Amino acid sequence: MAIALVAGLASAAGAYAAGLSISLWAAFAIGAGLSIVSRALAPKLDLGSQMSGRSVMTREAAHSRKVVYGRARIGGNIVYLESTGADNKYLYLVIAVAGHEIDAYEEVWFNDEKIYNGTSFINGWAQFVNIAFYKGDQTTADSGLVTASAANNGKWTADHKLLDTAYMVVRLEHDVDKFAQGLPNISTVIRGKKVYDPDPNVNATAWSQNPALCIYDYLRDTKYGLGESAANILTSSVTAAKGVCDETVDLAAGGTQPRYTIDGVVDTASSIKSNIETMTGS
Repeated sequence: MAIALVAGLASAAGAYAAGLSISLWAAFAIGAGLSIVSRALAPKLDLGSQMSGRSVMTREAAHSRKVVYGRARIGGNIVYLESTGADNKYLYLVIAVAGHEIDAYEEVWFNDEKIYNGTSFINGWAQFVNIAFYKGDQTTADSGLVTASAANNGKWTADHKLLDTAYMVVRLEHDVDKFAQGLPNISTVIRGKKVYDPDPNVNATAWSQNPALCIYDYLRDTKYGLGESAANILTSSVTAAKGVCDETVDLAAGGTQPRYTIDGVVDTASSIKSNIETMTGS
């Protein structure tokens, strides 16, 4: 039986850290025994907290993978930390951002201060910070960290490629004024996972905030999602739902925006069923 994706009810908007707005959420009814249609009529999910960007940096040995759709501010998880240089002048951090390839890095924040605008460091941070960005399509390890580690303890080697993982290598230079409060909370605004558009007129994979395409991706994702065969999903309903989400809406202050967008994080620590309900909730 084919899974049908049909545009449904609009949802309330939320907001995530650093003033980036969430303009989710289109609701969809999904068949094939997922049993969520009735629950959509009695919403209890706080989509703003469940899917919004998680901007607090963590350091956990066994951290769940994150799937990022649309645009979100992510704290990431520190998977490696090492001091190098004379008097431990430099601190290297490897921060995993997403468990898949992403489209782009747009900003980097230290606590509540933006220090990188997508092209360059700002507010005098260039002298104290260096960041190597990896989108998840890398095939080699970060050469700078490999060299620095080899001169110290050699724990980060050429074998540490973090394949299929979007991550940043952050090098901080010690300065009592710039880091008066110690290690800052480091977060980044990213454009998340690229998704496939099955529309015969498109038939391509690209970054998108369209809820229908993102849900279609999660339904088909064999690594973190439902792993459903594309043949079992009614493509025409995906295309129809995509069109509804992309409808242009006039704004009271002027300009336009798409009717529905999705921006946020799907956590693999949650069940697939729960993640689908969160993505489709109104």
